[in-house]
Amino acid sequence: MKKIFLFVFITSLIIGCKEPKGFVTVSGKIENSDVKELTIATKGYSKKITLEENGTFKDTLKLKKGLYSLSSGTNKTLLFLKNGYNLKINTNSDFSDIEFKGNGKESNDYIKERVAFSKTDMFNPKKYFELEREGFDKKLEEFKKHSATIPVKKVDSMIVAQIENDNKRFIDYLTKNYETKHASLVKFAPGKPSPKFNNFENYRGGTTSLDDFKGKYVYIDVWATWCGPCIAQIPYLKKIEEEYHGKNIEFVSISTDRQNKHQTWKDMIKNKDMTGVQLFAGNDHSFSQAYDIRGIPRFILIDPQGNIVDANAPRPSDPRLKEIFSTLEL
Repeated sequence: MKKIFLFVFITSLIIGCKEPKGFVTVSGKIENSDVKELTIATKGYSKKITLEENGTFKDTLKLKKGLYSLSSGTNKTLLFLKNGYNLKINTNSDFSDIEFKGNGKESNDYIKERVAFSKTDMFNPKKYFELEREGFDKKLEEFKKHSATIPVKKVDSMIVAQIENDNKRFIDYLTKNYETKHASLVKFAPGKPSPKFNNFENYRGGTTSLDDFKGKYVYIDVWATWCGPCIAQIPYLKKIEEEYHGKNIEFVSISTDRQNKHQTWKDMIKNKDMTGVQLFAGNDHSFSQAYDIRGIPRFILIDPQGNIVDANAPRPSDPRLKEIFSTLEL
Protein backbone atom coordinates (compact mmCIF):
# COMPACT_ATOMS: atom_id res chain seq x y z
CA MET A 1 0.00 0.00 0.00
CA LYS A 2 2.86 2.36 0.83
CA LYS A 3 4.32 1.82 -2.64
CA ILE A 4 0.94 2.55 -4.23
CA PHE A 5 0.72 6.01 -2.67
CA LEU A 6 4.31 6.86 -3.69
CA PHE A 7 3.57 5.63 -7.23
CA VAL A 8 0.47 7.84 -7.45
CA PHE A 9 2.54 10.79 -6.32
CA ILE A 10 5.28 10.17 -8.89
CA THR A 11 2.92 9.44 -11.78
CA SER A 12 0.74 12.48 -11.23
CA LEU A 13 3.75 14.79 -11.26
CA ILE A 14 4.92 13.43 -14.60
CA ILE A 15 1.61 13.68 -16.45
CA GLY A 16 0.00 16.88 -17.70
CA CYS A 17 2.91 19.31 -17.37
CA LYS A 18 3.41 22.46 -19.42
CA GLU A 19 6.72 23.35 -21.00
CA PRO A 20 7.95 26.85 -20.07
CA LYS A 21 10.56 28.74 -22.03
CA GLY A 22 14.26 28.36 -21.33
CA PHE A 23 16.51 25.56 -20.18
CA VAL A 24 17.52 23.79 -16.99
CA THR A 25 21.15 23.42 -16.00
CA VAL A 26 22.17 20.50 -13.84
CA SER A 27 25.67 20.18 -12.45
CA GLY A 28 27.52 18.78 -9.48
CA LYS A 29 29.71 15.94 -8.34
CA ILE A 30 29.26 12.24 -7.59
CA GLU A 31 31.77 11.06 -5.01
CA ASN A 32 33.42 7.64 -5.35
CA SER A 33 31.49 6.71 -8.48
CA ASP A 34 32.73 3.90 -10.70
CA VAL A 35 30.36 4.68 -13.57
CA LYS A 36 31.05 6.94 -16.55
CA GLU A 37 27.68 8.58 -17.01
CA LEU A 38 24.41 9.60 -15.39
CA THR A 39 20.94 9.27 -16.87
CA ILE A 40 18.07 11.70 -16.35
CA ALA A 41 14.80 10.15 -17.46
CA THR A 42 11.03 10.13 -17.30
CA LYS A 43 8.33 8.65 -19.50
CA GLY A 44 9.20 9.51 -23.10
CA TYR A 45 12.44 11.29 -22.21
CA SER A 46 15.97 10.16 -21.47
CA LYS A 47 19.27 12.06 -21.47
CA LYS A 48 22.73 10.72 -20.62
CA ILE A 49 25.29 13.02 -18.99
CA THR A 50 28.99 12.22 -19.03
CA LEU A 51 30.86 12.09 -15.73
CA GLU A 52 34.37 13.49 -15.70
CA GLU A 53 37.22 11.52 -14.13
CA ASN A 54 36.82 13.43 -10.84
CA GLY A 55 33.06 12.73 -10.74
CA THR A 56 31.91 16.20 -11.81
CA PHE A 57 29.22 16.75 -14.43
CA LYS A 58 27.29 19.55 -16.09
CA ASP A 59 24.67 19.75 -18.82
CA THR A 60 21.95 22.05 -20.10
CA LEU A 61 18.58 20.50 -20.91
CA LYS A 62 15.26 21.60 -22.34
CA LEU A 63 12.45 19.56 -20.84
CA LYS A 64 8.93 19.53 -19.44
CA LYS A 65 8.36 20.44 -15.81
CA GLY A 66 7.99 17.36 -13.65
CA LEU A 67 9.63 14.55 -11.74
CA TYR A 68 12.67 12.75 -13.20
CA SER A 69 14.85 9.85 -12.16
CA LEU A 70 18.58 10.45 -11.86
CA SER A 71 20.41 7.16 -12.14
CA SER A 72 24.03 6.13 -11.71
CA GLY A 73 24.44 2.49 -12.62
CA THR A 74 21.79 0.63 -10.58
CA ASN A 75 21.34 3.49 -8.10
CA LYS A 76 18.53 6.01 -8.52
CA THR A 77 17.15 9.13 -6.92
CA LEU A 78 14.39 11.59 -7.81
CA LEU A 79 14.65 15.13 -9.13
CA PHE A 80 12.06 17.81 -9.77
CA LEU A 81 13.13 19.83 -12.81
CA LYS A 82 11.76 22.70 -14.83
CA ASN A 83 13.29 25.05 -17.33
CA GLY A 84 14.85 28.02 -15.58
CA TYR A 85 16.42 25.89 -12.83
CA ASN A 86 20.17 25.97 -12.23
CA LEU A 87 20.41 22.96 -9.94
CA LYS A 88 23.64 21.78 -8.35
CA ILE A 89 23.77 18.23 -7.01
CA ASN A 90 26.49 16.87 -4.73
CA THR A 91 26.11 13.29 -3.61
CA ASN A 92 27.76 9.91 -3.11
CA SER A 93 27.49 7.04 -5.57
CA ASP A 94 24.34 5.46 -4.10
CA PHE A 95 22.56 8.82 -3.53
CA SER A 96 22.14 8.07 0.18
CA ASP A 97 23.63 11.46 1.08
CA ILE A 98 22.53 14.11 -1.39
CA GLU A 99 22.75 17.90 -1.22
CA PHE A 100 21.01 20.36 -3.51
CA LYS A 101 22.10 23.95 -4.20
CA GLY A 102 21.07 26.73 -6.53
CA ASN A 103 17.75 27.50 -8.17
CA GLY A 104 15.53 24.44 -7.62
CA LYS A 105 17.02 23.54 -4.23
CA GLU A 106 13.80 24.04 -2.26
CA SER A 107 11.62 21.91 -4.52
CA ASN A 108 14.15 19.09 -4.57
CA ASP A 109 14.70 19.24 -0.82
CA TYR A 110 10.92 18.92 -0.51
CA ILE A 111 10.90 15.85 -2.76
CA LYS A 112 13.80 14.32 -0.80
CA GLU A 113 11.93 14.85 2.46
CA ARG A 114 8.77 13.32 1.03
CA VAL A 115 10.54 10.20 -0.28
CA ALA A 116 12.30 9.70 3.08
CA PHE A 117 8.97 10.17 4.87
CA SER A 118 7.28 7.60 2.62
CA LYS A 119 9.74 4.96 3.83
CA THR A 120 8.92 5.45 7.53
CA ASP A 121 6.23 3.86 9.68
CA MET A 122 4.30 7.13 9.44
CA PHE A 123 3.47 6.21 5.83
CA ASN A 124 2.83 2.51 6.46
CA PRO A 125 -0.91 1.77 6.74
CA LYS A 126 -0.30 -1.47 8.65
CA LYS A 127 1.31 0.49 11.49
CA TYR A 128 -1.94 2.42 11.85
CA PHE A 129 -4.35 -0.48 11.45
CA GLU A 130 -2.67 -2.64 14.09
CA LEU A 131 -3.32 0.02 16.76
CA GLU A 132 -6.40 0.27 18.97
CA ARG A 133 -8.65 3.23 18.22
CA GLU A 134 -6.98 5.66 20.64
CA GLY A 135 -3.51 4.87 19.30
CA PHE A 136 -4.77 5.05 15.72
CA ASP A 137 -6.24 8.53 16.25
CA LYS A 138 -3.04 9.71 17.92
CA LYS A 139 -0.81 8.42 15.12
CA LEU A 140 -3.08 9.95 12.50
CA GLU A 141 -2.76 13.34 14.21
CA GLU A 142 1.04 12.93 14.22
CA PHE A 143 0.91 12.32 10.47
CA LYS A 144 -1.13 15.48 9.93
CA LYS A 145 1.19 17.57 12.10
CA HIS A 146 4.32 16.26 10.38
CA SER A 147 2.88 16.97 6.94
CA ALA A 148 2.05 20.52 8.02
CA THR A 149 5.58 21.20 9.27
CA ILE A 150 7.38 20.51 5.98
CA PRO A 151 8.45 23.96 4.70
CA VAL A 152 6.93 24.89 1.35
CA LYS A 153 8.47 28.31 0.78
CA LYS A 154 9.84 28.54 -2.77
CA VAL A 155 8.60 25.01 -3.53
CA ASP A 156 6.88 24.65 -6.88
CA SER A 157 3.12 24.88 -6.41
CA MET A 158 2.52 21.76 -8.50
CA ILE A 159 4.46 19.64 -6.01
CA VAL A 160 2.76 21.18 -2.99
CA ALA A 161 -0.71 20.68 -4.45
CA GLN A 162 -0.01 17.07 -5.39
CA ILE A 163 1.43 16.15 -2.00
CA GLU A 164 -1.51 17.78 -0.23
CA ASN A 165 -3.82 15.71 -2.44
CA ASP A 166 -1.85 12.53 -1.70
CA ASN A 167 -2.02 13.25 2.03
CA LYS A 168 -5.78 13.60 1.80
CA ARG A 169 -6.06 10.32 -0.12
CA PHE A 170 -3.88 8.56 2.44
CA ILE A 171 -5.89 9.91 5.40
CA ASP A 172 -9.18 8.99 3.69
CA TYR A 173 -7.90 5.47 3.05
CA LEU A 174 -6.90 5.03 6.69
CA THR A 175 -10.12 6.35 8.17
CA LYS A 176 -12.42 4.45 5.79
CA ASN A 177 -10.63 1.11 6.22
CA TYR A 178 -9.60 1.17 9.87
CA GLU A 179 -12.39 -1.00 11.28
CA THR A 180 -12.07 -3.88 8.80
CA LYS A 181 -8.28 -3.79 8.54
CA HIS A 182 -7.85 -3.58 12.31
CA ALA A 183 -10.18 -6.54 12.85
CA SER A 184 -8.20 -8.58 10.30
CA LEU A 185 -4.86 -7.76 11.90
CA VAL A 186 -6.15 -8.68 15.35
CA LYS A 187 -7.47 -11.96 13.98
CA PHE A 188 -4.11 -12.85 12.43
CA ALA A 189 -1.88 -11.37 15.12
CA PRO A 190 1.29 -13.27 16.09
CA GLY A 191 0.47 -16.00 18.58
CA LYS A 192 -3.08 -16.55 17.34
CA PRO A 193 -3.95 -20.12 16.21
CA SER A 194 -3.48 -20.45 12.47
CA PRO A 195 -6.36 -21.50 10.22
CA LYS A 196 -5.73 -25.02 8.98
CA PHE A 197 -5.76 -26.86 5.69
CA ASN A 198 -6.72 -30.51 5.54
CA ASN A 199 -5.99 -33.32 3.10
CA PHE A 200 -4.50 -31.30 0.26
CA GLU A 201 -3.07 -33.45 -2.53
CA ASN A 202 0.69 -33.94 -2.17
CA TYR A 203 2.72 -34.02 -5.39
CA ARG A 204 4.72 -36.94 -4.02
CA GLY A 205 1.59 -38.93 -3.23
CA GLY A 206 -1.20 -39.04 -0.68
CA THR A 207 -2.58 -36.02 1.12
CA THR A 208 -1.14 -33.57 3.64
CA SER A 209 -2.65 -31.41 6.39
CA LEU A 210 -1.18 -28.57 8.43
CA ASP A 211 -1.32 -30.72 11.57
CA ASP A 212 1.18 -33.10 9.94
CA PHE A 213 3.86 -30.47 10.59
CA LYS A 214 3.25 -30.08 14.33
CA GLY A 215 6.58 -29.60 16.10
CA LYS A 216 8.11 -27.68 13.19
CA TYR A 217 7.97 -24.16 11.86
CA VAL A 218 6.09 -23.97 8.56
CA TYR A 219 6.75 -21.39 5.85
CA ILE A 220 3.82 -21.47 3.44
CA ASP A 221 3.81 -20.15 -0.12
CA VAL A 222 0.32 -19.67 -1.56
CA TRP A 223 0.77 -19.45 -5.32
CA ALA A 224 -0.53 -20.47 -8.78
CA THR A 225 1.05 -21.47 -12.08
CA TRP A 226 -0.48 -18.49 -13.92
CA CYS A 227 0.99 -15.96 -11.45
CA GLY A 228 4.15 -14.26 -12.79
CA PRO A 229 5.29 -12.79 -9.44
CA CYS A 230 4.79 -16.24 -7.87
CA ILE A 231 7.00 -17.91 -10.45
CA ALA A 232 9.63 -15.19 -10.00
CA GLN A 233 9.96 -16.23 -6.35
CA ILE A 234 10.63 -19.91 -7.11
CA PRO A 235 14.44 -19.61 -7.50
CA TYR A 236 14.68 -17.65 -4.25
CA LEU A 237 12.48 -20.18 -2.46
CA LYS A 238 14.58 -23.09 -3.71
CA LYS A 239 17.74 -21.36 -2.53
CA ILE A 240 16.42 -20.65 0.96
CA GLU A 241 15.03 -24.20 1.23
CA GLU A 242 18.48 -25.54 0.45
CA GLU A 243 20.09 -23.24 3.01
CA TYR A 244 17.72 -24.34 5.77
CA HIS A 245 17.59 -28.01 4.79
CA GLY A 246 17.67 -30.20 7.90
CA LYS A 247 16.54 -27.34 10.15
CA ASN A 248 13.33 -27.40 12.16
CA ILE A 249 11.27 -25.83 9.39
CA GLU A 250 9.19 -27.10 6.48
CA PHE A 251 8.68 -25.17 3.25
CA VAL A 252 5.18 -25.78 1.94
CA SER A 253 3.83 -24.50 -1.38
CA ILE A 254 0.05 -24.56 -1.85
CA SER A 255 -1.21 -24.20 -5.41
CA THR A 256 -4.53 -22.39 -5.78
CA ASP A 257 -4.86 -23.33 -9.45
CA ARG A 258 -8.26 -24.42 -10.66
CA GLN A 259 -8.89 -28.13 -11.00
CA ASN A 260 -8.48 -28.00 -14.80
CA LYS A 261 -4.88 -26.80 -14.27
CA HIS A 262 -3.92 -29.86 -12.23
CA GLN A 263 -1.60 -31.27 -14.89
CA THR A 264 -0.09 -27.82 -15.50
CA TRP A 265 0.74 -27.72 -11.79
CA LYS A 266 2.43 -31.11 -11.90
CA ASP A 267 4.36 -30.24 -15.06
CA MET A 268 5.66 -26.97 -13.61
CA ILE A 269 6.90 -28.67 -10.44
CA LYS A 270 8.81 -31.17 -12.58
CA ASN A 271 10.15 -28.70 -15.15
CA LYS A 272 11.32 -26.18 -12.56
CA ASP A 273 12.58 -28.90 -10.22
CA MET A 274 10.59 -27.32 -7.38
CA THR A 275 11.54 -28.52 -3.93
CA GLY A 276 9.83 -28.52 -0.55
CA VAL A 277 6.34 -29.86 0.04
CA GLN A 278 4.15 -29.23 -3.01
CA LEU A 279 0.40 -29.28 -2.37
CA PHE A 280 -2.66 -28.77 -4.59
CA ALA A 281 -5.73 -27.21 -2.96
CA GLY A 282 -8.02 -27.92 -5.91
CA ASN A 283 -11.58 -26.87 -5.19
CA ASP A 284 -10.93 -26.43 -1.47
CA HIS A 285 -10.62 -22.68 -0.95
CA SER A 286 -11.13 -22.77 2.83
CA PHE A 287 -7.52 -22.01 3.76
CA SER A 288 -7.25 -19.01 1.42
CA GLN A 289 -10.62 -17.74 2.54
CA ALA A 290 -9.73 -18.16 6.21
CA TYR A 291 -6.63 -16.00 5.69
CA ASP A 292 -8.59 -13.55 3.52
CA ILE A 293 -6.03 -13.96 0.73
CA ARG A 294 -6.87 -11.58 -2.09
CA GLY A 295 -3.52 -11.51 -3.88
CA ILE A 296 -0.70 -13.94 -4.49
CA PRO A 297 2.01 -14.81 -3.86
CA ARG A 298 1.23 -14.80 -0.16
CA PHE A 299 3.66 -16.13 2.41
CA ILE A 300 2.72 -17.26 5.92
CA LEU A 301 4.96 -18.35 8.80
CA ILE A 302 3.58 -20.69 11.49
CA ASP A 303 5.28 -21.90 14.67
CA PRO A 304 5.65 -25.54 15.89
CA GLN A 305 2.46 -25.25 17.96
CA GLY A 306 0.40 -24.21 14.95
CA ASN A 307 0.26 -20.54 15.91
CA ILE A 308 0.86 -17.58 13.61
CA VAL A 309 4.34 -16.03 13.57
CA ASP A 310 3.63 -13.77 10.59
CA ALA A 311 0.42 -13.94 8.55
CA ASN A 312 2.00 -11.86 5.80
CA ALA A 313 5.62 -12.95 5.95
CA PRO A 314 8.39 -11.53 3.72
CA ARG A 315 8.97 -13.14 0.35
CA PRO A 316 11.97 -15.45 -0.14
CA SER A 317 13.67 -12.67 -2.12
CA ASP A 318 13.34 -10.27 0.81
CA PRO A 319 16.40 -10.20 3.15
CA ARG A 320 14.03 -9.61 6.07
CA LEU A 321 12.91 -13.25 5.88
CA LYS A 322 16.30 -14.54 7.00
CA GLU A 323 16.36 -11.90 9.71
CA ILE A 324 13.13 -13.39 11.06
CA PHE A 325 14.49 -16.91 10.74
CA SER A 326 17.55 -15.90 12.77
CA THR A 327 15.28 -15.13 15.74
CA LEU A 328 13.66 -18.59 15.68
CA GLU A 329 14.88 -21.86 17.16
CA LEU A 330 15.55 -23.63 13.91
